[in-house]
Amino acid sequence: MPNTPFIAVSQKIEDDDKRENLKNFFKENLPDEIGGVIRTSAANADKVDIIKELENLNKKWDEIKNIEVKTIPQEIYNAGGIIKKYITDNIDKKLEKIVVNSEELKSEVLKYLKEENSNILVRIDKDYLSKFDYENQIRKSENRKVWLDCGGFITIDKTEALTAIDVNTGKFTGKDNFEKTVFEVNRQATIEIAKQLRLRDIGGIIIIDYIDMHVDKNKEEILKIIEEEVKKDSSKVQIEGFTKLNLLELTRKHVYTV
Repeated sequence: MPNTPFIAVSQKIEDDDKRENLKNFFKENLPDEIGGVIRTSAANADKVDIIKELENLNKKWDEIKNIEVKTIPQEIYNAGGIIKKYITDNIDKKLEKIVVNSEELKSEVLKYLKEENSNILVRIDKDYLSKFDYENQIRKSENRKVWLDCGGFITIDKTEALTAIDVNTGKFTGKDNFEKTVFEVNRQATIEIAKQLRLRDIGGIIIIDYIDMHVDKNKEEILKIIEEEVKKDSSKVQIEGFTKLNLLELTRKHVYTV
């Protein structure tokens, strides 16, 4: 972050000592009046790689500053769009291969991987989506209603102000008492909701209307489950807890904006 000495650390790096050590290391290796954002992947990165990344970023900034403006408006830097953003966000998450459907895309991906000094396998397969029924799954992700394995379902309704998610028992009646039935539906719904937030890239304020639970221990367990599930999310998710009306409030930052 040019022209500011502020250094931010990813909240997913929870170890206070590691956070402080990383901040100090960045300060030592950044020019004056330059700040930055320390991403989660820096927690386990080699210091040599971190220094190399900082040098590359400083080089890019110097190039931007020295561009001769000939027309207004004029593009001074291109971040690479959604493909480059995906590679940047996921390159440190044990990616083994990237499948594309054209030579043009393959060349583009290889260029970005070269910039990241990565040797991830890239191959072309025009029928990849149909082989694994991904197209059908994508269509399902556009549905308002999502069924759960137990027979219950969730509904997802987006408004300008927020996204409302409602949990229903549906066809599920359960074999034990009603409270256990409710908890099982809410448990499966919680896992599915966290998945749908990632799949649909739902951002902003999110309100979840669970089926009423009358045992406090069950509500606490649901909170634990969603806290664990959102750790799989590459975007920041803030869980605010249950309101007086037993609605679970959370916020999520969009990953990909168009």
